[in-house]
Amino acid sequence: MRRWDLVLADLEPGKGREQGGQRPVLVVSNDGFNRHFPLLTVLLLTSLQGKRRRVYAFEVLLPAGDAGNTVESIVMPHQIRTVAAARVLRTLGNLQSPELRATIENRLLDHLGIGFGPD
Repeated sequence: MRRWDLVLADLEPGKGREQGGQRPVLVVSNDGFNRHFPLLTVLLLTSLQGKRRRVYAFEVLLPAGDAGNTVESIVMPHQIRTVAAARVLRTLGNLQSPELRATIENRLLDHLGIGFGPD
C-alpha cells in the first residue's frame, strides 16, 4: 500500500466511540514506513449517503469518485489509527488531488497540534 491509497479495512473489534466494521480508510503514513513495516497509519472515512450530518471544520469532504470511493464521504482526521496491514481487505483507489491532499494534511496537523509557523 502507498500513501494516499483508499483501502477497505476491517476495523473490528471496535471499542466505545471508535469507528468499527468494514470501512474505507485513507493511508497517510509515508511510503518508506509502509514498505518496511506491516502497519499503516490511516484516517477513517464515513459516508454521507442517507445521513443528515454536516461536515465539521476539522473534517474534509471527499466527493464521490475522488479516490475510488463510490459515495460522498467525510475524511475524519480526528479518527487517526495505526493498524495492521493485514486488516486491509482491498484497495479502492488513490487520492490524486493535490488540493485535497494538502487540506487533509493541514487538518491532521491541526488536530495533532503541530504547527510550522511562528507561535
